[in-house]
Amino acid sequence: MTLREKILKTFNVTIREINTHGGPEKFFEKYPVGGVYYGEEAALRDEAGRFMGTQYDLDTLNEIKKYSKNKLLVCADNCIIRGQENDVFVMRSLGASLSEEDAYNVGKIMGMQMNDKGVDWSLEPSIDMCFDPLMYLTAISDDPKVIAKLYRQVVRGIQDQGVCATVKHFPGLGTYFVNMHIGPGSNILPFDEWMETYGYTYKEMFKEDVMAVMTTHTTLKSYDNELCDGFYPTATFSKKLTTDLLKGELGFQGAVVTDALIMGGMATGDLVAETVQAFKAGADILLWPPVEAAEAIEKAILDGEIPMSRLEDALARIERMENFRNKALENKAYDEPDAKWADTMKGEIAKHGMCQLRNEIGLLPLSAEKYKNVLVVDVTDENCVVSDPDPVSAKLLKEELERRGIKATVRRDIYDVPSRVCWQSDVDKLQDEYDLIIFNLNASFVAQWSEPHMLIWNSHLFDKKKKVIVNYASPYFANEYFPEDPTFIEMNCSPTKTTVKMLVDGLLGEMEFEGKPVIDRKDGVIRK
Repeated sequence: MTLREKILKTFNVTIREINTHGGPEKFFEKYPVGGVYYGEEAALRDEAGRFMGTQYDLDTLNEIKKYSKNKLLVCADNCIIRGQENDVFVMRSLGASLSEEDAYNVGKIMGMQMNDKGVDWSLEPSIDMCFDPLMYLTAISDDPKVIAKLYRQVVRGIQDQGVCATVKHFPGLGTYFVNMHIGPGSNILPFDEWMETYGYTYKEMFKEDVMAVMTTHTTLKSYDNELCDGFYPTATFSKKLTTDLLKGELGFQGAVVTDALIMGGMATGDLVAETVQAFKAGADILLWPPVEAAEAIEKAILDGEIPMSRLEDALARIERMENFRNKALENKAYDEPDAKWADTMKGEIAKHGMCQLRNEIGLLPLSAEKYKNVLVVDVTDENCVVSDPDPVSAKLLKEELERRGIKATVRRDIYDVPSRVCWQSDVDKLQDEYDLIIFNLNASFVAQWSEPHMLIWNSHLFDKKKKVIVNYASPYFANEYFPEDPTFIEMNCSPTKTTVKMLVDGLLGEMEFEGKPVIDRKDGVIRK
C-alpha cells in the first residue's frame, strides 16, 4: 500500500461522504478507505435520490462493499434483525434488574443484529455513569462496580457473536450537563476520583478484551490542564488523554475511534485540521472525517510533524480488530440471527426492569370498575403527524386501556389556550371530568420552557389521589421533578405494544413489577 492508502485505512466514512464524491464506484477508485458507517433510521436523499445523511439501506451497503478495493470494517450504532417486530430498548432495564444474564443476552442480541446486516463492529455499549441527575444521557447507575459487572457481560455477549464491541464515551459522560453533540463537554472529577470510577470501569472492560474504545469531545482537565488557544483540549484532540492515559496508564491494547467528527463539541470551522489533530493525538480510526484530510495527514507525516510510528500503531490496532472479526467469520463462531428469540428475550428483559417506584397511598393496583374514564397526558418529545396526532407511546397506552374496557383520552396541550398552564382552577375543572390521570413521560432530560415539558409544571397541580406518573426514560427524574408524587412507575425501556401491555398488566395488578429502584426516594442515594 502507498502511504496515502495506509492513511485512508484509518478513515470510517458516511454514505454522504461517498455520494458527495461521485457514488461508490468513483469514490473507492480514489479513496480506498478502511471502513464505513451503517445506519437504518430515516434516510436523507438529494434530488437525484442519493442518500445524503448517515442512514441508508442494506442494498446500498452491499453495493459499497462490492466497489471497495479492501474488505471494509463496517460499523453501526444499532441494527435490527430482519423480521424483528419488537425491538425494545432495554439497556436501562439492566440498572433496575442487575441481572448479569440479561446483560449478556442484551449483548448477544446486539451481536446477532449486526451479523444479520453484515456489520462487523458495534459502536456500543455506552458505559457512562450518571453523577449529574439532570445530564441528558440515561446511564444505568453511578456505581462503577455495577457498571463494570453488567457491561462486561454486554461486551462479552456482543463479542461472543464475533462482532467487535466498543465502550464509550471516554473519558466519560455524566458529571456535567453539557451535551457534547452541541458543545464541548467536561468530566469534572478530580483525577483520583476519576480513576476510582471511570478509570476502574474502563480497566474492567479491557479484561473482556473489548476491541475498541470511543473517545469523545469532552475534557478531563484534572489530567490534561494545558490550555490550547485558551481552552482545555477534549479527548478528541488530547494526546495526554488518548495516548498517555488511555493507551498508556490504562493499558488499552485495542483500537481507539473518535466520536463523530462533525459534532458541535469539537467544531472549529476547519474539519481537515481537526481530523489531523485527532489522528495526531492517538485516534486509530477517524469516524466521519472529510476524505481530503488524508492528504493533510500525509503531509504532516512527510514533514515529520506526525511520526510514522503513529500510523503504524493505528494500523496494527485496526488489524487486531480485523483478525478478530475474520476469525469469527471463518470459524462461523456465532449464532444464526433469530428475530423471534430476540423479540421474546427483549420483552423478558424489559419486564425484569419495570419498577413500581412508589405506591405510597395504595392507589395500585387500579380497579377497571372504578377507573372507567382516564386522561392520558402526553409529556414526550415524540413526533406527530396531522393525520395521526397522538404520540406513539400515548397512543399505545390509550389502545391498551380501551382494550380492557377503560375509556381513555390523550391530551398533549391540556388547554385550548396552551399559555394557561399554571392555573389551579383550570386544572380542577379538567380533572373533574376523569377518574384517573396518567402522565406519560418519555424524555431523557427537561429543556427550559419547552413544550411539552411545561406539562411537568402542570402535573404538580393535579390531585395526587387520582394521578399516576409513568416514565419510560431516565430513572433520575423522579426525585428532581416529581418529589411529592406518591404513585410513580419507572418503565426503564422503550414503549412498544409488548411493554405497554405489561405496563397496564402491572397497573391493574395482573403482573408484578419486578425491577428495583435505581435511586432511593428518602436520601437520593443511588442503589448499590
